Amino acid sequence: MLAKFLLQKLWYFIWFVALPLTVAWTVVDILDRMRAVDEFEPWYVLLLFAILFMSVYSLRDHLPFWKDRDNDSPWNRRRRLRNARQLASRMTRLTARHRERISDKARDEIAQAIVQLTAAVDPPDWNRLDPAGEQLESIAGRHLAFARKSPGREYFESIGIAVLIALSLRIFAVEAFKIPSESMVPTLMVGDHIFVSKYQYGLSLPFRNQQLIRFGDPAYGDIIVFAKPSRQEQGFTDDGTPGTLVGTDFIKRVIGLPGDRVEVRRSTVYVNDQPIPRCRVGRTTFKSRDPITDEWVDRTSELWVEQHGDHLYTIVEDFLFDDAEPMVVPPGQVLVFGDNRDRSSDSRMWGTVPIQNIKGRAMIIWWSNERPHGFAWHRVGTRIMGGPELTPAQTAALQKCHMSLP
Repeated sequence: MLAKFLLQKLWYFIWFVALPLTVAWTVVDILDRMRAVDEFEPWYVLLLFAILFMSVYSLRDHLPFWKDRDNDSPWNRRRRLRNARQLASRMTRLTARHRERISDKARDEIAQAIVQLTAAVDPPDWNRLDPAGEQLESIAGRHLAFARKSPGREYFESIGIAVLIALSLRIFAVEAFKIPSESMVPTLMVGDHIFVSKYQYGLSLPFRNQQLIRFGDPAYGDIIVFAKPSRQEQGFTDDGTPGTLVGTDFIKRVIGLPGDRVEVRRSTVYVNDQPIPRCRVGRTTFKSRDPITDEWVDRTSELWVEQHGDHLYTIVEDFLFDDAEPMVVPPGQVLVFGDNRDRSSDSRMWGTVPIQNIKGRAMIIWWSNERPHGFAWHRVGTRIMGGPELTPAQTAALQKCHMSLP
């Protein structure tokens, strides 16, 4: 009996979970690699999974391999009781909803059939259960055919609800992004797939950089995803000709808020003439694309820890003594830097970012499986704003600077 129960559970898991999920994941991954979709988004996977699940479930009586055909097995008895209760409840609701469209005689006939089915359910009468259900189905087919949904319509509505939920989550709640460059190393690596909270600062109109409701403002140290922060990033060069960054989303860290005066002196960032506290904690190695050979190579850089606002985070930097002219952040805008200070296109090159262009704040790494790193289990589930992960030696170096991890 136990072996049969486990076999049945395995059969359901393979057909209704493993197979649809695997196919959905593979199809979205292929579309992403073909650039047929903008990102590898879990909402696409879940939506396709829902469609495949419903399709397979509709064919459940024709699926090959194992199937429990014993009508009196514990599993099928529970299923029969559940289906009978749902049928009685559904017919009761339909009769009440459409009582004006059916005769008194029809209502009485349906009510009697419901009573007979309910009596066969509690306590269970296995000999009467199926005949009572068939009788109710037959009577309802005669009197409520206009109100009953076809299987195709039910599946279509279920898929429509799944689409609506997926789109609503993506537009208003959480959106997925893939990290394409090294500009946020060591916090984010190339190939990290992240979730971004779209409601952190407010609700925006779909497909437009216009906030409807603002819940809060960006804070120092926040990692934000934003769109088209300047004329150059909107696809125009200084001479007015189209550039190469049309429609590109960027991810950077907030360094300056409206009204702040920001400058870089000998690699130290000053905000309103106050240096952002920082501490060298050692060296770190990461994958970087060689601009000459276009191959991925190991690069070792100096690892620093900065503390800005409530956030403690790591940056990498090789070339010291690089300065940046003072910049005053205009109202309604923020100034952003990449954590990979020497290999980041950010506000030092193209200016500040309008707050209304911000899509959300980075939350978590939900997947990491792209070149050059390959699959990285240890990065899955990492909180992006949760503080740096340091080795014992790096932590000791941080403490010598009179700084500590949160």
